[in-house]
Amino acid sequence: DAALARELAALAGGGADLARRAQQLADAGDHRLACHLIELATTAEPESAALHATRAAIYQARRERETSLMAKGIYGAAASESLAKAGIEDPHGSR
Repeated sequence: DAALARELAALAGGGADLARRAQQLADAGDHRLACHLIELATTAEPESAALHATRAAIYQARRERETSLMAKGIYGAAASESLAKAGIEDPHGSR
């Protein structure tokens, strides 16, 4: 998975470019595709605090639009995980 993510990120111009596109998609309401792209970006560059901050924002936005309690928990956990990796305190506290 990591090798594929790194290759796709390289083809796209890097993890930051994938993250920018993911954010654009999220802003346009396509959270499903945005999550796929930000996952590729953070898998390609797992130590990037900036990419994890973007991942947290995208997953939090997806969580807020969900109606399923289980989905809210999954997306919230993903957001919390990336906030921790980015060194950002979780404003939503324990989920």
